[in-house]
Amino acid sequence: MNIVNKVTLRHLKENKRRTLVTIFGVVISVAMITAVAALGASIIDMQQRDAISYSGDWHYAVEDVDKEQLKAIQAEENTASIGLMEELGFAPLSDQSMKRYLYVRSMDETAMKQMQVELTEGRLPRNDNEVVISEALKKEGVDYQIGDTIELDIGQRYALNEEEDRPLALDESLYEGEDGLEEELRDQEEHSFTIVGEIAEPIWEPAWAAGYTVLSYTDGLALTEFDQAYVKVNELNSTLFDDLEKLREDLGIEVTETATNTDLLDTHLISLNGGMVAALSGLLTVIIVIIMVGSIVLIYNAFAISVSERSRYLGMLSSVGATKRQKRNSVLFEGFIIGLISIPVGIGAGLLGIGITLHFISGMLAGAGFNSDIHLVVTPPIFIIAIVVSLLTIMISAWIPAVRASKITAIDAIRQAKDIKLTKKKIKTNRFVQKLFGYEAEIALKNLKRNKKRYHVTVFSLMISIILFLSVTFFTDTLTRSFELQSEEMNYDISVRDDSTDNELADFYPEIENMDNITEVNMYQQINSSAQLPEEIAGEGGIDSETTDNDLRNYTIQLIGLSPEDWGDYLRDNNISAASDENLSAVLVNNVSYRNHENKYVEAEMLDVEEGDSLPFQFEYFDEEKGDLQLAGEEELELIGLTDNFPLGEFYPSSNTLFVIVNENTFDDIMERTPASQYASLELYLTSDDANQVEEELEALEMSNGIEIRNIYEFQQQDRQLVLALSIFIYGFITLITLISIANIFNTVSTSVALRKREFATLKSIGMTPKDFNKMIRFESLFYGMKSLIYGLPISFVVMYWIHLQTRNAFEYPFQLPWLYIGIVILAVFIIVGAAMLYSTSKLKKDNIVDTLRQENI
Repeated sequence: MNIVNKVTLRHLKENKRRTLVTIFGVVISVAMITAVAALGASIIDMQQRDAISYSGDWHYAVEDVDKEQLKAIQAEENTASIGLMEELGFAPLSDQSMKRYLYVRSMDETAMKQMQVELTEGRLPRNDNEVVISEALKKEGVDYQIGDTIELDIGQRYALNEEEDRPLALDESLYEGEDGLEEELRDQEEHSFTIVGEIAEPIWEPAWAAGYTVLSYTDGLALTEFDQAYVKVNELNSTLFDDLEKLREDLGIEVTETATNTDLLDTHLISLNGGMVAALSGLLTVIIVIIMVGSIVLIYNAFAISVSERSRYLGMLSSVGATKRQKRNSVLFEGFIIGLISIPVGIGAGLLGIGITLHFISGMLAGAGFNSDIHLVVTPPIFIIAIVVSLLTIMISAWIPAVRASKITAIDAIRQAKDIKLTKKKIKTNRFVQKLFGYEAEIALKNLKRNKKRYHVTVFSLMISIILFLSVTFFTDTLTRSFELQSEEMNYDISVRDDSTDNELADFYPEIENMDNITEVNMYQQINSSAQLPEEIAGEGGIDSETTDNDLRNYTIQLIGLSPEDWGDYLRDNNISAASDENLSAVLVNNVSYRNHENKYVEAEMLDVEEGDSLPFQFEYFDEEKGDLQLAGEEELELIGLTDNFPLGEFYPSSNTLFVIVNENTFDDIMERTPASQYASLELYLTSDDANQVEEELEALEMSNGIEIRNIYEFQQQDRQLVLALSIFIYGFITLITLISIANIFNTVSTSVALRKREFATLKSIGMTPKDFNKMIRFESLFYGMKSLIYGLPISFVVMYWIHLQTRNAFEYPFQLPWLYIGIVILAVFIIVGAAMLYSTSKLKKDNIVDTLRQENI
């Protein structure tokens, strides 16, 4: 090691505080880059395994393929493997079974692997006379054993009441009517099979399927045509759909004869829904830019703020014969040493942190309905990204001050003549500053002007911290909001629906209401009606609704009648005042989210109306005499409030559906005047601490068959688990950014104060008291905070709007500033800057003024 590098190491040891703060900042930055990269790889890996587990490991499929077409597909350069499948058909099983048929298909070995066939007992079939049966068939009580020979009459299902005479597929449920089964098997042929094994319930057999799977083997060489060919490609990219279209044209294949594995392709960000992919890619780009900027600024500031001190040190090296190259290498060596320590620690910390996080949330994701667990995935690109980005940033950050210092003479570097250039004009302050705040404020402002480079670096550091924090919090809010827009409006655990005319559910309501474990319960009547509203009051939500010849827009209205108690609670919860005549009043749920015709998730106002406006509507009913649908007389309600909150229940918003809430008396009055009252239904919705127990108690009431009980608690739990897992990632990410911002501010401010020891000692030597000194420091903190906010907030708003624009391809909702976070960041800037200044100046209290004035180093 040469003498210059030895001196550099000694310099790092003597300035331990700055060195440790720099190392800490680099460690956090590297850890964040590593954690985000590992998290992205881990989530993608889990989603891909999850998609394969329920849709198969193939990318596109072609139906009714002959041998020549198959050879052409195999000859494609990008084709990795092809699985072949033959659908033999259905064989009758038992009228007492949940599914009436056996569904028989055959596959070759490749298709079995692609479709995740899982052997549980015995072996897989090796020829077309052997089969394996589904475990679900054994659970149904069918006495089939391995080694048995079964005789099956296999044919095709056809519906008896359909105009189109076509065979029915496995995923089409049984056609049943009042007189029983309304389908039949045709073209049956006898087949004999030997059972050689059992398989887990296959992924191609949904719960509502008409038959249980019996799987045989097919040899691709023995057939001239194939029902289905599943193709897996070597390299997945966005050209897959174009390549598939070209393949169809070359081979004469119809569009309806091809399909893509959308679930799996979506996990590779390859989708026909280009809007969603663009939104995800845009958000991913934004977050990468945010991380990069945060890391670069933090590491750069660790070097840039101490330019004065390093210039002095390099000037001393120059005075004893060091060349420009040696001085530059000295600083680069310093950066290399910091990187050598920080990068391995940062990578280890990032992987450890994200590994622990994934361990704890794996169970939550399993509870959210994912078939595959999530585990840490570490790939070489993760290390390469972390090392290259961090090392490059350190070297750039170190190079700039080194080049600057190497260009000045030794005398100027030691005297720091380049750092402070004073003229009367440059340090001139407004005369009102002293009059309003005292001479301490004027001195504070002059200090900032005379140390302009340090001042600008400090303000820039604070500004970047503000931008980082607000950008990340807005980004996480955007993710949460996007998730909420995709979630259906189901805010209950159990629903009970009564479609009977005698409203039997109302008789049971008092007993249900008093059940244990119920936290909230609502029972109300609801009916659908229609409305034709003027185009000028159609809000953003009505854009997709159908327009009539009279420039009126057609809407469906879901009218809900709440009980007096629930009506009062609903008005209070939404801060709506009750009208004097409640029999004519209604509340419109006007702000809703839905998926529009462009496949976007939209949040919009349905109508351009205000409180006090009237809402006309009519009921549609079937007139038996005329044998046609008729509209009943027009009704009109006064809107006493607009809200975005639904009552307890199940709602499916769309571009032309309005949700109108009225009290029970209003609802009954309207029903008395309309022949459509027979279409009204009575519904009950509840939330519970133990939904399964409540469901058992409801079933024990022995209500009639006309009352349907539906427990969606498990689905709600899945959503809650997913939200919780998302929240952990979100708040973990915010915590990392906050740590980086605080470390950035503390490092910048404390290093700046440490470099001004002699300056502060000079002020004290001419008579500045400790009280005046502290007042001056407080004003400096105030000026730092105000200047950083003046620049930081507008830039943050621009970045936040940029983030918002990235979601416009898949989501449509108005841009809103996060005022809560803006308030937090304004308060936090002054607190952190003040704390950093006070902490740094407290270290100077014990310094001797004479020794400090003579001091040549920090």
